[in-house]
Amino acid sequence: MEIIKNRYGAERVIEKINNNTFRVMGESLVNRGSEDKDGNQTMFDFEGGPCLTVGGNIRYLKSNWTITSIQSEDSRHEGLSSVRIGVKL
Repeated sequence: MEIIKNRYGAERVIEKINNNTFRVMGESLVNRGSEDKDGNQTMFDFEGGPCLTVGGNIRYLKSNWTITSIQSEDSRHEGLSSVRIGVKL
C-alpha cells in the first residue's frame, strides 16, 4: 500500500490487489469519467487528482505501471471514491 496526496493535500491510497490489479481510493465529492463506444471505462478523475486514463501511467513502489483498464467500485461511504485499475509493467 502506498499513500499519495492530490493537489489539495487529500490522501489517495494505492493498494496492490494482485500482480495485475490495483485499487485507488480516497475522499472525493466530485468525480468525472468517460467511456469508449463499447461502454468500457477509459478515464476516472478524482476531485483534485489523480486523473487515471487507460494507456496512462501510475507510479507504485518506485515502478512505473501502465493502466490497461479502469472499473469504478461502489462505496458504502458517502464521499469515498474507489476504482480498480488493471496494470502492467
